[in-house]
Amino acid sequence: MKYKFLLLTLWLTFISIPSPQAAAPDVTADAAVIMDAGDGRFLYEKNGTKREYPASMTKMMTCLLSIEKGDPYKTVTVSRKAADVVSTALNGGEWLSLGDLENQMMMISDNGAATAIAENVAGNLPAFADMMNEKAEEIGMKGTHFVNANGMPDEDHYSTAEDMARLARYAMENKTFRRIVSTKRKQIRYIRPAEIFTCQNSNELLYTYPGATGIKTGYTRAAGGCLAASAVRNNHELIVIVMHSRDMDSRFAEAAKLLDYGFELIEKEPSPQKEKAAAKVGR
Repeated sequence: MKYKFLLLTLWLTFISIPSPQAAAPDVTADAAVIMDAGDGRFLYEKNGTKREYPASMTKMMTCLLSIEKGDPYKTVTVSRKAADVVSTALNGGEWLSLGDLENQMMMISDNGAATAIAENVAGNLPAFADMMNEKAEEIGMKGTHFVNANGMPDEDHYSTAEDMARLARYAMENKTFRRIVSTKRKQIRYIRPAEIFTCQNSNELLYTYPGATGIKTGYTRAAGGCLAASAVRNNHELIVIVMHSRDMDSRFAEAAKLLDYGFELIEKEPSPQKEKAAAKVGR
């Protein structure tokens, strides 16, 4: 009896000892987080609540609001203001659907498309920014303030790595949003002039990281390299945010390292089956 009790004690002690945890990867990103998309837990943080420029990760909110408030089949006339925005493939007077604008904006990070969406959904940019901030409050993004739809630098346009992860998790629950950000290549149909424009997704992880599911790139000189990345492994999805990485390339490498690290943490977590077994034995 004493021998059985000793074995039981040793077994319980063994399963209660946490597995050695690998050191978190060294990243140049000024701020970064790893979130468990399933329950919203943060598995890792580096300056997670520090205010940063979100750059084109802003377009996650623009896309989400367009999906929720707009009609994807509605024909949008591109305004001169939208066509004059830096980094756009649009020209004033062109016609295309709101749904195609969403795809073009998210896949090639078209700034003019973001402006055209904002004008169509809210009537003007200030009104759309108000909608963005109202939605941010609803989601629980307490460290965020938006003033434009595309993420161009502005002192009053800021967010945090934690808040960008909250936005990404919320948006990825929308099937249309998830489909857009996981698409590698798509043909955009312009109604006037009648032509086809092919978009290739700027998120390199969709092509290089196994299980990648999205989400959005971002870069300006002020913001540095930014990326909202997500991936699934063993039916478990993680979201990684990097903000102000060294350059446009490092954001992808660093997000990949953080995803690997996050999945390693998940794999080492005690399983419910082990916890149940331990509870039964200890009765």
